Amino acid sequence: MNPEQFEKYQYFTEKTINDLSHKITLLENKLNMFTNLLEISKYINQYIKDPNLLTIINDMLIGVFGAKYSTIYIKLNDEYEEAGASKLSYTFIEAGKKLIYEHKEEKFIINSDTPIYGEDMEEESIHSSLGIPIYVENRLLGFILIQHININYFVEDHAIFLSSIGNHIGVALENNLLYRQIKDSANLDGLTELYNKRYFFKTLNSMVDLKEEDYSIVMIDLDNFKTINDNYGHPCGDMALINVANIMKEMTRSNDIVARYGGDEFIIYFNNFTDREKVMHRLEMIRREIESYQIQGEEESFTVTASFGVYCKQNEILSLEEVIKKADKNLYLSKATGKNIVSMNQNKND
Repeated sequence: MNPEQFEKYQYFTEKTINDLSHKITLLENKLNMFTNLLEISKYINQYIKDPNLLTIINDMLIGVFGAKYSTIYIKLNDEYEEAGASKLSYTFIEAGKKLIYEHKEEKFIINSDTPIYGEDMEEESIHSSLGIPIYVENRLLGFILIQHININYFVEDHAIFLSSIGNHIGVALENNLLYRQIKDSANLDGLTELYNKRYFFKTLNSMVDLKEEDYSIVMIDLDNFKTINDNYGHPCGDMALINVANIMKEMTRSNDIVARYGGDEFIIYFNNFTDREKVMHRLEMIRREIESYQIQGEEESFTVTASFGVYCKQNEILSLEEVIKKADKNLYLSKATGKNIVSMNQNKND
């Protein structure tokens, strides 16, 4: 082999080795990405039932990409709603939404010497932004937006990796929503969408210490409900139940529990609410709202009334069943003395 042939052979060999080395590096990177995706998928799946899943995913994305901020927008009725990034200002979240629309809801990478959102944000100035749509079965579910204060922070490799993660996030969000719907359906009454009796007892027995908490229990029964069904039909009876349920939901607090007890009976747990005058005032407002609401039947409108029996906690220690029995006794008193009234215990024997 002459020197010229050797030089060509050496060049070819070195080029082949370099090409192979480059391919091995690419393969290793793909393998690392695949391994990371598996780990990320496992991490997301372990929180699939968590109501704070979106917050958990945002925190994970900040850690994985070294980003300053991460925001997930869910698309509802053709509008994007931010989810899981409650520490960010409204202005910042709206600016991110505007960015998504400006790029026609498609993948984008922005690197800018000047702040992308201007200087007026509460948050630190953003100079690098990466946005990826979340698709599930060709349906646009939402958008991921991760951002950094350094320019040229995000590059195409980040976009490829985030797109792959986005597929897992989309499936996780769908499963999380399905789980919550199933869970809600197990706890809610199908007609009124109030909590059901099973949920009421389970929650108070497992989460509320009746010995320590101040509370009131209210039993409610619609008056002459059978007559309403007979005169106006069962659909109108259902409308009456739904109307009463909506009134009670609107006129109670978020930390109270309102449930359908069965048939035309309802039950309310008033948390930390035992002042008799205030409880009576609240229930009188509910009672008057129920009796004044006109329900439209097929041929004419009608109204319904309700009777209330209340037990406000005193010094004695009672079980939930005993408390409900006392409230039910007062409900019976309301029914026996004219209906459409509120009866309340006045002393420990009531």
